[in-house]
Amino acid sequence: MGELVHRILEVITGMGYWGILIGLAIEVIPSEIVLAYAGYLAYQGQINMVEAVIFGTIGCLLQQIVLYAIGIYGGRPFVDKYGKYLHIKPKHIDLTEGWFKKYGAGVVFTSRFIPVVRQAISIPAGIARMNLAKFLIYTGLASVPWAVLFITLGKKLGENWESIDEKAGPYTQPILWTALGLTVLYILYKLLFRKKSPADKAAVEAEGTVAGQLKSIGSGYRVLHGRAVRSKSASREFDHLVIGPNGVFHIEEKDWEGKVTFTSNGAERGKEGLKEDPTAQLYRHEFVLKELLRDNKLEADVTGLLCFTHPDCTLAGRSPAFAAVKPDGLVHAIQSHKAKRTLSPGEVDRVAGLLEESGSQGR
Repeated sequence: MGELVHRILEVITGMGYWGILIGLAIEVIPSEIVLAYAGYLAYQGQINMVEAVIFGTIGCLLQQIVLYAIGIYGGRPFVDKYGKYLHIKPKHIDLTEGWFKKYGAGVVFTSRFIPVVRQAISIPAGIARMNLAKFLIYTGLASVPWAVLFITLGKKLGENWESIDEKAGPYTQPILWTALGLTVLYILYKLLFRKKSPADKAAVEAEGTVAGQLKSIGSGYRVLHGRAVRSKSASREFDHLVIGPNGVFHIEEKDWEGKVTFTSNGAERGKEGLKEDPTAQLYRHEFVLKELLRDNKLEADVTGLLCFTHPDCTLAGRSPAFAAVKPDGLVHAIQSHKAKRTLSPGEVDRVAGLLEESGSQGR
């Protein structure tokens, strides 16, 4: 192991049990190494085995609470910008967010034993504002065996604790396969045996609508539906407005059936050749928003989105001026937008308040 890792470990463990807790909470070094080194210290008699497990479990739990808080307060934009420093990639969030949305809170427990996923799952849990008590119970129950395993192995290996990666394989692989098996069984249970209540059916139907999708966008965003907005020179009706840390998004719904082919002037739909230019309308919407923000000395990215909601609609090509998505890609399109200037929570509230006050509730 590198000299730098040794030095960090010495600093962490020099603080005793609290050092183990802090080292796991911030995870500058992978948790497996910190826990194994704690086991080595127990082998030397410097620390108590039981207390090492307790503090190790709390440290693992604290780290997941931090990621859960990132999901609540930072959401997807924070991960896209800073996730690389947490060793979490956007594709990991895409995967775990899909699992969480489809199969519920149970995956928070089963995924704790799957590499990478066990870290990433806490962020979608925060974005979805999963019940904190339930989150802590599931995470704690999964953290205990993880801490016990690596501390025990570290103590058993003694002076050879540095070979933890090699020696842990025969123990961690069965756990990994068991976790994957439990995850598959849990998913099958949710798919096959969950009763479809009227509320469930309504929720499924809502997933195909813009309003339904925007319910999962996260607490860092403000959402307005059917809003008339007035600037000093014009007034426009907006299907949906979303205000968040990465700007203002105006969304135009199109319930078009069949194939939609984009042209240089807009979009052509269906076999009948019916033409409409939604880009012109979006440009007019963008002008009103930018004028209103400028006159009130507020700066924010203004982004237009075309959302095609008909289940039989297919998109060919790309819009010449604005992003075009289906409902299931809307939230990701908004959250992944890279703004030139990030808005603080206070600025988000100011912009949302301005848009509410400048017009009236429309449709």
